[in-house]
Amino acid sequence: MGDQQKFSVQAREHLKYYVYALSDPRTREIFYVGKAAANNRVFDHLKAKPSESRKSERIEEIRASTGAEPLVEILRYGLPNEATAFEVEAAIIDSIGIENLTNEVRGHGVQRGRMLAEEVNRFNADPVRITDIDEPCMLFYVHQTYSPTMSQQELYDSVRQFWQGVAQKKRNELTHPIALGIVDGVVVAAYRIAAWFEAGTTFSSRSLRDGAKDRWEFVGQWLPGHKLLGKLLIDDDGNPLVAIQKGYSYLPKGE
Repeated sequence: MGDQQKFSVQAREHLKYYVYALSDPRTREIFYVGKAAANNRVFDHLKAKPSESRKSERIEEIRASTGAEPLVEILRYGLPNEATAFEVEAAIIDSIGIENLTNEVRGHGVQRGRMLAEEVNRFNADPVRITDIDEPCMLFYVHQTYSPTMSQQELYDSVRQFWQGVAQKKRNELTHPIALGIVDGVVVAAYRIAAWFEAGTTFSSRSLRDGAKDRWEFVGQWLPGHKLLGKLLIDDDGNPLVAIQKGYSYLPKGE
């Protein structure tokens, strides 16, 4: 890698907290965004052993096609603290679109992130108590992978994949056949689950990370007219279901 693959002590002190990107030298297209603090973390991506991650695949493809390394770009530097760096990182990821990057998640502070103008109305969404929902549902919290610029296929794949530890009975007997994608407590997508499969075995716009164990994905039918679409789900105390940033839960609970 050589000395060009690290910053000097003086440069690191000048950078302070910074936000960086990896880009394709052929097009200058950014494919990864990250943040660091007065260190050489940005170069660690280039030194890492190849893996099945989308980022590593992109790096290896660039090397194989061009014989060159991805470009390392500093997008903002001299940031005063980690919180500010997180905000800048998240804003840049949102502006590009998580679906156009190899980042796994949107970053920190995404609850204040990019949305379409009409999506702002979800702050005034009609509330529905989860104890009043009369059909068995699985709630999939996709806040970290959701983007308002997603296609329907990308949204579908974000909701249906790649979930760990889904019980065999629930998969085989479809005890909870309705899948709801949740962002900020609001239902943004609904599907009727047809069947469950091992993760990575059905057609998808996403790739499964190497080493993922006991993960599952469903295939299902889009329900664009479902009664809960656009509704804010709340608990019995009136609190929106926004505490869970990733994972899934069942309604009713305990079944």
